[in-house]
Amino acid sequence: MTMKKQTSPFHIRTGLLASLALVAAAIVSMPTAKADETLAVTAKLVEIPGKFPPDDLYDYAYVMKYEVQGGPLDKKTLLVAHYKPRQARAKIKDKMKGMVGGKLRSFTQGDIHKMKLGPDLKKLWTGALVDEFAATDRKSVRYWCLEVDPA
Repeated sequence: MTMKKQTSPFHIRTGLLASLALVAAAIVSMPTAKADETLAVTAKLVEIPGKFPPDDLYDYAYVMKYEVQGGPLDKKTLLVAHYKPRQARAKIKDKMKGMVGGKLRSFTQGDIHKMKLGPDLKKLWTGALVDEFAATDRKSVRYWCLEVDPA
């Protein structure tokens, strides 16, 4: 006759706590950016959802979709706001000069960019935002592009 081992409530709780500890450790180790830190990524511009407005109408930022290439965020999709994307980054001389930089001259879908991103768009930009993704994706973080260069 074989005896079946019974699992005590203590062993169940211990196993559950160990599992929760592993999940918590995995969440803590996920890369995130704090509100005052910048995030450096190399990413492919996968979608420019429409036409850029004319620059002479008003100051605006335009949200584009990227897919990260390599690093801890590999394959992650990011939504990135660029100030007046019709202008080469080096030619921006207005009040946003200190918040926008880089050597990129134009935005073309499919290109790879090296970017420094600010994780708190609302803190960095309070002006008009052209965001064609807002209707279908309200939850994703919108990053502010502080600097963008061709990869």
